[in-house]
Amino acid sequence: MIRSIQGRLPFLANTQSSRLAKEGLTKFRVSGSHRCFASSSTADEMKNDRLLVVGSGVAGSAAALIAAETYQIPVTVLFAGSIPQDCNSHWAQGGIIYRNYDPNSGDSAGSLANDIHRAGAGLCDDHAVRKVSEEGPSRVRELLLNGGPFANVPFDKAANGELALCLEASHAAPRILHYADHTGMIITKHITQAAANHPLITMQPHTLAVDIIQEDDICVGIETFNRATGESEMELASRGTVLASGGLAGIYEHSTNPAGFNALGSSVGLATRAGVETKDLEYVQFHPTSLFIPNESRFLLTEALRGEGAILRNASGRAFAQDFHSDGELAPRDIVARGVFEESQKGDGKNHNVFLDISHRDADWLHARFPTIQAHISQRGLDLAKDTLPIIPAAHYTCGGITTDEHGRTSLKGLYAAGEAARTGLHGGNRLASTSLLEALVYGASVADFVGSDMGRELHSKSMDRLSNVSNTGVDLDVGATGENLEMTVVRATQLLRQVRRVMWDNVGLVRTTSGLASAIDSLDEIKEEAAELHETLPLMETIGLRDAVCSGQAVAESAIANKVSAGAHYLNDAEEYSDDEEAAVAAE
Repeated sequence: MIRSIQGRLPFLANTQSSRLAKEGLTKFRVSGSHRCFASSSTADEMKNDRLLVVGSGVAGSAAALIAAETYQIPVTVLFAGSIPQDCNSHWAQGGIIYRNYDPNSGDSAGSLANDIHRAGAGLCDDHAVRKVSEEGPSRVRELLLNGGPFANVPFDKAANGELALCLEASHAAPRILHYADHTGMIITKHITQAAANHPLITMQPHTLAVDIIQEDDICVGIETFNRATGESEMELASRGTVLASGGLAGIYEHSTNPAGFNALGSSVGLATRAGVETKDLEYVQFHPTSLFIPNESRFLLTEALRGEGAILRNASGRAFAQDFHSDGELAPRDIVARGVFEESQKGDGKNHNVFLDISHRDADWLHARFPTIQAHISQRGLDLAKDTLPIIPAAHYTCGGITTDEHGRTSLKGLYAAGEAARTGLHGGNRLASTSLLEALVYGASVADFVGSDMGRELHSKSMDRLSNVSNTGVDLDVGATGENLEMTVVRATQLLRQVRRVMWDNVGLVRTTSGLASAIDSLDEIKEEAAELHETLPLMETIGLRDAVCSGQAVAESAIANKVSAGAHYLNDAEEYSDDEEAAVAAE
């Protein structure tokens, strides 16, 4: 079933949508409760006998690879970009947690669990923490180190040829695997290539998820939009659908996430519109150190810089990190971010007042250890070995998300979530550095394990029955887009997205108030109404992204105003106080 948009882009001239447009069939919509149909033919049954994965990052690729290789389940991976590496996982700089097997390091599953609990302000789900702490090393070996049908990532090595492990903030031991300062890039390159090479995995680019399709009580697929052709299609899957398309930090005015579709809350937006349970959305993590260059997007300065000795200084050169926590630069991110923010407010209002300084380290070592950062800042006349870098906190990571269990199951049967899109309970109120890629790996694989289990096969049988009941109940035809109203729609959607980002930064940001959150909800509600109208009139990448952004933003604001206790990344000026004592924050062994 295809819905096409006339006049979407010039390169549609030879596509099916162009042919339909010439015939006057310019926009399709299925009427009734279903937006798609599935033929009872063997061909359609075979096509739909698959696992659908939305997102090509570490979580999505892990789910696809385990499902295909371990359980011989056909998988289709849908992703918005032109290449699978165009995902949020690609941009992770620091590294991925492994295990330091040197007995002198003191590292263990229990040690990592303690660190995660401390960083999470005592709000982590202990079962999720132990799952990741205990299963993590074996999943890293299986999916990233052993090659074969999976990946063989060339992580940095120590002088003795062993894997190099570095220390990051709030970790008790050096346990972080890395590849210079672009670890996400190298992991994504290898794991997506492994997925693309697998004969049971189909990679489908240019595809945006628009809405969840459900038959009665089971998710049976996704309505999609192809940004290259302007066509809307219905992707059906009897093995289940995995939402792994990243988080929502891109809905903030200042964000470490790259510009584009990937961080606009697609998965949360899909889930919210379908009535799927979400949780802990108020815990949006702000990274303490993004590069502040006026009139430029924020650029992440990895946690590893502080792990390697970088110092927070104000304009006078004074190191101020000890003012807000005894661990200084290595305190949990939420504490460091608020410390940087508060110090920034003490300036004269004319000159920038907060900086990151690692110029005391050797120049050659710095440039080799952080080549991506050095290349970026050198284009702006800065040098890690010579300059203090102007910084500002920026929205970075979504600690909450779609509520899942240990298998990645959501409140809707047949729908799973993994990676930043999911709320597993691992992060609690604030994420520990370098846990994101590990969580994505562990839970992406766990989703596949469930899909391939006896319970998963039983659900597959039920889904097949539901798909046989889905029928085409007719179509309504509307006029298509002209070049003029296409341009106007894109311009207006861009303006409204800018408004969403300003509202989120001003009222649902690093420091919040109840009145500010109420104001944000009202403002977002108005934008949401217009966004829905724009999308209904003309589905485009811009209107789809806007609809997701305002939907997820409102969900964040509503979660925040409902939580009256400040903790972790949710900081209310007028809220009840909580204890951030580390011993109180650590769950019992």
